[in-house]
Amino acid sequence: MAVTMGKLRGLQQLSTEEGIFTILACDQRGAMERMMKAAGRAVDHASVVQMKIDIVAPLAKMASGVLLDPDYAAAHLIAADAMPGRTGLVVSLEETGYAQRDGDRLTRLLENWGVDKIKAMGASAVKLLVYYNPRREAAAEHQRRIVEEVARQCQAYDIPFMLEPLVYPTKDGDQEAFVREKPDLVVETARHMSEYAVDLLKMEFPVHPSVTDEGQWREQCRRLDEACRVPWALLSAGVGFEEYSRQLQIACEAGASGFVAGRAIWREAVELTDETKRRQFLDETMPGRLQTLIDIAVSTGTSWKERPSHAYSMADVPEDWYAQYKGFQI
Repeated sequence: MAVTMGKLRGLQQLSTEEGIFTILACDQRGAMERMMKAAGRAVDHASVVQMKIDIVAPLAKMASGVLLDPDYAAAHLIAADAMPGRTGLVVSLEETGYAQRDGDRLTRLLENWGVDKIKAMGASAVKLLVYYNPRREAAAEHQRRIVEEVARQCQAYDIPFMLEPLVYPTKDGDQEAFVREKPDLVVETARHMSEYAVDLLKMEFPVHPSVTDEGQWREQCRRLDEACRVPWALLSAGVGFEEYSRQLQIACEAGASGFVAGRAIWREAVELTDETKRRQFLDETMPGRLQTLIDIAVSTGTSWKERPSHAYSMADVPEDWYAQYKGFQI
């Protein structure tokens, strides 16, 4: 069996019947605080929690899964009955932001939180964000150690591991060079991260936003799909909805298994201050956007079940499977 029973069940909970991920992301913390502050809103804990409830409650029943943070959302939205039991739940493991060291971006795990607690609360998967540049070797080695350890823990607790690697410039501040190198950085990163026991790569679009040639988009998405040895889904990275819709179409045609999208769907829920317009956005525009993305992903995406790394069948379940099942291996 390519995937263990707990991981298999978690992936099923997070995807559609067709094996497509249509996941709403609302695990932003620092970014959410900055957006709310820019809109002139209060940024205390209760206000951020309420913002996340406003965003997630109308959409959770449509999505195959929701990605939330432990600080403002995971327990809070369950307690507020804003997360349907039939919708998969992914919970973040990392602290918001990153540590800086000589231009490197180093991921920090959230204190007093871990894979064991995410599993215990009934979540479907664990998510880890790592900043990564394969050409900055010292930082890359540090980040790989974190990925390896989290992968080990997810295997021990038999829960799916969603990894979100984000690239950054090799030469700090050289934006022109970053535009040129980004496709290779994203592809190399996907190849490196596929070496670990990862169940879903949450990948950024492999072309810089300033590049508008869709021919290049298609070629780089094809390269990215070849580099991913596990299923991958496209994140939205804060781009506008129309641009993200085009990106998703091309990514799914290249082999992506759907999306894990946030601000492209709900940004205006934070930015709009006219309550009538905001309510219309929450009730009409936001669900319409999510449905459009679902339609694109389901019609053009590749089922995660088709990836050799995650294939399974009834033939893999012997009569005494329960005796052989190892359960937690802590």
